[in-house]
Amino acid sequence: MKNGKKGFKFGNPALILLLIFIIILIFTLIDLLVHGLSEEYTVPDYYFRNKIIFGTIIGFVTYLFVKNKKLLVKSLVFSAVVSILLQIRYFLEGYSLEFVIEFLFFHFLILIVVSLIFFKIFNELLKGGKILRK
Repeated sequence: MKNGKKGFKFGNPALILLLIFIIILIFTLIDLLVHGLSEEYTVPDYYFRNKIIFGTIIGFVTYLFVKNKKLLVKSLVFSAVVSILLQIRYFLEGYSLEFVIEFLFFHFLILIVVSLIFFKIFNELLKGGKILRK
């Protein structure tokens, strides 16, 4: 790198965790808006807090397995795994199968868009050397 500065490596766990947290946070905010569209979609407040916590953990672990894949594959696998595992958790908590399947579709769509955007931005920043240590 120029001026003796070293760039973050793509495998930096703190940077990856931050990236995944941002993706899950945006996903959760969009999901909050979707749940607010209808009274039948209403969920308790802890639903969103837990989505951030468990989504970040699931997303981080999933990302470690797909980080070297092409952008589309990485986003598809990441979005599918996070969506499916979150929905299994909600089903086990007692949400109806109809609700779980409906939101599986919404969650996947939200995540695929958000993850594609952020994985692409992240890759471009890394390639351009714009993410540097001080």
